[in-house]
This record gives sequence, C-alpha cells and structure tokens, in this order.
Amino acid sequence: MDVWTIVSVVVAAIAALFGVQWGIVKGKISQVASLVRETLELINALLKALEDDKVSSEEVALLKSEANDVKVAFKVLLGKKVEVE
Repeated sequence: MDVWTIVSVVVAAIAALFGVQWGIVKGKISQVASLVRETLELINALLKALEDDKVSSEEVALLKSEANDVKVAFKVLLGKKVEVE
C-alpha cells in the first residue's frame, strides 16, 4: 500500500467517527430545543393565567400539564426513562 491509500483510509475512519459523534450531538441539540420549547409554553401559560390577577381551575390544570411536559423533556435530555401517561 502506498502512502495515499493509508492517508485516505485514515481520513475515512476519522470522517466516520465524526459522523457518529455528529449524530449524538444532533440528538442532544434536538432534546435541548424541545426543553426550551416546553419551558416557553409553560411561561406563556403562566403569563396568560396571571393577566387578570386570578387563576382559574382550568388555568391551574393547564399549568400542571405544561409543567409536566417540561419535566418529561428534562428527563429525556438527561437520558432517564420516561413513563408514558
């Protein structure tokens, strides 16, 4: 084998390793985006509930649901098992 064959094999191996790592990083970026999206939905629901200085039972239920969504997204980001309700 000549030098260029060895160099191309090494470059191909490095590219494969970076491809696998990119897949892992891309998955984590997606999980972080999901967590941020769920957190913003919770904040928006909270602000909407507090607009009239009263919180109704429907708004409390919505806030609980949104908080649970944030908790689930955070657990997914940490790699923990998530119970489906």
